[in-house]
Amino acid sequence: MFQGSLIFASFALKKDIRLKRTHIFRFVCIGLVFIILFSSWLTSSKISSPGLDFFTKIVWLNFWLITLAGIGFFSTAITEEKEEETLPLLKLAGIDSLGLLLGKSTVRSLRIILILISQLPFLMLAIALGGITPLQIGATIVAMIAYVILIANFSLLCSVYSRRSGEAIILVLIGLFILFLAPTILTKISVNLQARGYLAADELIPQFIKAYQQFAHEISVTERIKTILSTGYSGSVFNTQVVGNSLLGLICFITAWFFFERFTMTNHVKKERKMSQNGEQIQRKSRPGKLAFLWKEFHFVTGGKRVLIIKSILYISVILFVVGGGLFLDQHSKMSFLFSFSWNELIHTSLLLMLVGLVAECTIYTSRLFREERKLKMLPLITILPHSFIRIVYEKIFGCMSALIPVGMAIGFLILIAPDSFTNFFNSGINSLLLLFGIQFILFLHLLAFYSLIVRWGALAFAIGTMILVESVATPFLQILFVLFHVAIGEAGIILPVFYLSLISCFILQLLIAKRLRQIAAEE
Repeated sequence: MFQGSLIFASFALKKDIRLKRTHIFRFVCIGLVFIILFSSWLTSSKISSPGLDFFTKIVWLNFWLITLAGIGFFSTAITEEKEEETLPLLKLAGIDSLGLLLGKSTVRSLRIILILISQLPFLMLAIALGGITPLQIGATIVAMIAYVILIANFSLLCSVYSRRSGEAIILVLIGLFILFLAPTILTKISVNLQARGYLAADELIPQFIKAYQQFAHEISVTERIKTILSTGYSGSVFNTQVVGNSLLGLICFITAWFFFERFTMTNHVKKERKMSQNGEQIQRKSRPGKLAFLWKEFHFVTGGKRVLIIKSILYISVILFVVGGGLFLDQHSKMSFLFSFSWNELIHTSLLLMLVGLVAECTIYTSRLFREERKLKMLPLITILPHSFIRIVYEKIFGCMSALIPVGMAIGFLILIAPDSFTNFFNSGINSLLLLFGIQFILFLHLLAFYSLIVRWGALAFAIGTMILVESVATPFLQILFVLFHVAIGEAGIILPVFYLSLISCFILQLLIAKRLRQIAAEE
């Protein structure tokens, strides 16, 4: 039984070994270790424990990349086969459910674990720099491997349950929120409600929140890393977090195996697609006119006028809820809930929420810019239209930008009624970095659009991971620029080179996007 199941996994491992990009990626990871080592050496005169600083950077970089892999790499293991409708073909080839799960997910987790293990000899260099012990390095690697097992198998369970990759990604994000953020948020709310007299410490809800927070703390890899990296750590390599993550990962894998046939028996993706297309045809009441692609993006990608109205109501409701609710609580309570609810602070909080909404909408629309054309294989037809390719792309961009009108109006409304809320950004000490943040976000959107043409799912995770890697690599060079120019030029000696490099990178990515679009059109 297991010999037949391991055939597909063995084939996937052999294929992975023969791929050049796999080994190139591993060498890039090793090179990144040396670049961060160089960064720690540059700042060694200002830091008491440069070895600990070097190892801490590597550990948290690994944590974020593993988390992003769980969101965009592990969560699409089975859903990509559902969407391509290739699961029946794999089953006809005699591959059982266990073989599919081992070959599609376990092999992926082994790739990440091998990358972590390959870093181990080079991480030992941190011992020579001082501030870290071999026990801390070994315990951290074991904790990260257990975290890989947990997130890989939990993402696999979400992928088996979901019909689409988007649904699986959302479920993984919810799971990460429940594990890392929800305990802290619920604990703070419980403490504040107890301070106000609404809850008693011995009631069921506070006791449940306390137990939940303790459980999440015990199995949290972030808390485990903080404990290991503390001064004078002499604990064991294996603890509750390692055993708990491994057991939870095994439970998730067995659950996915048990329910695999039930959730993959029928594929409803095509039915849902037909229903959504029929609904869009019923709702369509206008004609495209001369700007056909702009009209198409506005109505089919962003949702059209109906979604525009819903978002307008939603943003207005958020502003009224934050401002009105904050003032109401401040007037009817003797002690503040989280902070003092002044008018400017509430408007400032609303402005931050609107900016978060703007970033989220831009990210979603950019990732979907070329998705339908790729899925329906319409790029060859687009290239033969009597319009330039640049015009078509910019029409699609402006069509998506038209959906940003509600959040743009909300931001403008907040600035209009309270100009001080906008000037708070300039008075917060980051005024010179606003331009840099803006161009970095534009660069991120270019990366996201490019990766959406490279991978079917997980473009967002790849784009975020690339930005994290680029920022990590750029850190030592920024430190050199600061040392050379901070006296004569000031902080502009760092900001201006990064700004210009980001502009050049955006231009290069535009060329790569155009090249990739023509390549896809030629292949299809």
